Amino acid sequence: MKEKELINISIESDIKAAVEEIFEQFGMTKSEAVELFYRQVALTKDIPFVHRNLNKETIEAIEELQIQENLKTYENFTELRQDLGV
Repeated sequence: MKEKELINISIESDIKAAVEEIFEQFGMTKSEAVELFYRQVALTKDIPFVHRNLNKETIEAIEELQIQENLKTYENFTELRQDLGV
């Protein structure tokens, strides 16, 4: 098992309470949430703050793009405009 280190942080109490409720909804502890944040930063070399609550239609569209099912492509912008009737 890898050695762990203790991190001490200070945060406004109202923010702490609000965020801990969200962590609870996800079934995670404060420690797990902070470790998840650290791991994501280490993995991506970036701050992972782009989070959106996506509706079902948007999620389905993203998944469709990822697996490229029913993905319509165009040779150029003119073809796209013609298909859209613009």
